[in-house]
Amino acid sequence: MVKDLTGLAAAGAGLMLLAGPDVFAHPAHTKPVNHPFVVGFERFHGPLDDEDYLAEGGFLLLNELNCVACHAPSEALAADFPGVVATSLEGVGSRLRPVELELFVRNPRFAKRDTTMPSLFAGPDRDLNEVAALRAWLGSLVEEVPVHPLGEIESGRALYHRIGCVACHAPEPGYRPPGLPEEADIDLVGLPSVPMNLADHYGYGALVEFLLDPLRHRPSGRMPDFGLSPGEARDLAAYLKAGPDLVLPDDLVAALDLPAEEPDPALLAEGRRLFATKSCHACHAAPGEDAKALAAPAARPLSDLDPAAAGGCLSERPQGGPVPFYGLAEAQRSALVAALRRLPVRQPADPATALSSGMKRLNCHACHELGGVGGPEFAREPYFGTLLDADKGAETTERLPPVLDGVSGRIGNEGLRRILLDPGTAPKSRPGLATRMPRYPEALLAPLLRGLGSAGQEDPGAP
Repeated sequence: MVKDLTGLAAAGAGLMLLAGPDVFAHPAHTKPVNHPFVVGFERFHGPLDDEDYLAEGGFLLLNELNCVACHAPSEALAADFPGVVATSLEGVGSRLRPVELELFVRNPRFAKRDTTMPSLFAGPDRDLNEVAALRAWLGSLVEEVPVHPLGEIESGRALYHRIGCVACHAPEPGYRPPGLPEEADIDLVGLPSVPMNLADHYGYGALVEFLLDPLRHRPSGRMPDFGLSPGEARDLAAYLKAGPDLVLPDDLVAALDLPAEEPDPALLAEGRRLFATKSCHACHAAPGEDAKALAAPAARPLSDLDPAAAGGCLSERPQGGPVPFYGLAEAQRSALVAALRRLPVRQPADPATALSSGMKRLNCHACHELGGVGGPEFAREPYFGTLLDADKGAETTERLPPVLDGVSGRIGNEGLRRILLDPGTAPKSRPGLATRMPRYPEALLAPLLRGLGSAGQEDPGAP
């Protein structure tokens, strides 16, 4: 039987202990937040917002925390809350070690403090035999990970700071992009950066495979496809793995007491059964079968939730039973309550509102400004450059992604469609821009195509 973690509360913090003196110098090891990280909420909403504006952040969270996977929205609002398809579990046993699978099942925040994945086993009534069965079944989902030659770390460092990674993720402190004038200062970034944990948890080969096809692993589009070549993926993975590795405390590993032998078929069957009965399939597609074949979770509709309720998913501490624990920040909890209060009178989003929500979900504002909102943070602008890195005379507008106001008037609806759906082959409005336009799942781009391509948009003369 798997042992409990009683008395090892401090070991959870040890999961973030990294060897070496520069613990958080590498961008892959930027200190994470201690609550579910939703970048659109982190950048545009906070505890000082008035309640109406905070509620808009709450509507974003209802979707991005995938509350709607269990609590179905009304038919009228279904298009506004498409939900999120969680990480693919195909081959997960080849990407994560048994100890990491154990932690992700038992309490995901032990392994990834900023995760949006809730825990069903953080409460005092957790059944560790169920945890063991789920972990064993997930560990059996294996696939071959190709062997890749080691990439060039310095090439990966340059690529990371050149193609747009730092629009969302943290730049490496002290890194100066080529071509930056010597007298130019680089400020510390102030806006939140999307944490990266894969460099810790994935081996080098698995990380290369992820970078080559991130949408296969992350159908949500939270990590888009930058069209990396195999060589670029190897270089980037080598750079990300160049930081200090995650070190699990010895007492934690010993406490989990994971078996080395092959689990018996009965344990695997029980894990597969629990995947359905614990409603894991509400977020994760069922591996090896059509997820629609499993019954949808029988939770109350979104409109029936009581925003004044003290317990449930909004609880500050694990409640046990079937209630998932998210570890919400106070601002997130307030935003969700404000949104639920306004849900009965909420109208379906018009194209402009849907466009705003869609851009926040995909973090388009990290690169693009629209209606005076968003665009690259000033401190990140030095990392946007031209393909000719030595061209110090390049205008700022040549180095930055374009403002989106009036974009359909400049390139036409068909041009917009090509750029969004097939950025790798679409003509570039700024051919010299080093930052790449990433590819997202087509289903998530519908609000952008409608909103940006609306005939009523006027070109304000933005570059």
